[in-house]
Amino acid sequence: MWSILKGRAGAFIASSCVLVAAGGFVAYGLGLLAGPDRHMTSYHATFSSTNGLDNGADVDLGGVTVGRVRAITLNPETAVVDVLFSVQDDLKLPVDTAVAIAAPTIGGDNALQLLPGRSGRVLAAGATILDAHPLLSLEQQISNYIFGAGKL
Repeated sequence: MWSILKGRAGAFIASSCVLVAAGGFVAYGLGLLAGPDRHMTSYHATFSSTNGLDNGADVDLGGVTVGRVRAITLNPETAVVDVLFSVQDDLKLPVDTAVAIAAPTIGGDNALQLLPGRSGRVLAAGATILDAHPLLSLEQQISNYIFGAGKL
């Protein structure tokens, strides 16, 4: 009789361990679904063109990735493009922050570059940055260099 109970107790303990492990994996998976976005603040930027910028692109500040582009939508009434992006919530952007579309390296994908200003006031979450610079074509950059006395 004791050996039957002993065998069932072992099965019960093993089953309990499997259920606890499965619960741990479910909790871990739910944490991954929330992802790093739970510590992000969203902002908008309006562009005349977002040529070369893709949804999911990096948001960079000083060469460091601090966020992601979440959505790119065209407003058909105003013909401007709204870019929704998120950055780490510990990053406080001044109200005179500008954004630009640029490639951090020659072979790299385009990213949204943050160009923080010097204001002491901070952008509110969800605010729209109006000082946005679209990507310049290679031809435009060469023209700016030639006719701009060597200034890019």
